[in-house]
Amino acid sequence: MSLTGIGILIIGEAGIGKSSLALELLHHGHQLIADDIIDFSTNSHNHIIGQCPPLLSGLLHSRELGLISIKDVFKPQSWLSQAKLHYVIQLQKNSQFPSSIKPDLAFYSVCGHALPMLSLDINTPTSLIHRITVWLTMKKQNNQAEITLQQRQQSLMATQ
Repeated sequence: MSLTGIGILIIGEAGIGKSSLALELLHHGHQLIADDIIDFSTNSHNHIIGQCPPLLSGLLHSRELGLISIKDVFKPQSWLSQAKLHYVIQLQKNSQFPSSIKPDLAFYSVCGHALPMLSLDINTPTSLIHRITVWLTMKKQNNQAEITLQQRQQSLMATQ
């Protein structure tokens, strides 16, 4: 998927909701690159490029809806043949994440490159899309919330 120019690879076990998440993202104006099978390579700038195999171009499969032609159901711009890959989103069921101000950094290897990975529990009530877009915004803005909190704590401790 391409979310406003940011390439994400959605991974997880079969039937966990990857295609359903892709449909939701398409409804929010984002773009599909490939479903189920994607070819990765590196370009001359050493960026990872994800490309849809020609047989599957412009198609998305949903267990409930069957095979969907993205260009027919959505606008023609809803599908891209390739995109640069930036991040990986892993969907999981009933995951236990430690309560922490700053979660552990996770990475996923594609073509020998370690990409930042966000693991999401599909059973958490907050929308997957909202969690993904907040995380991408935090990455883009180089989120410093932990440092801000630490500075406030130090300031409060110094005055007491």
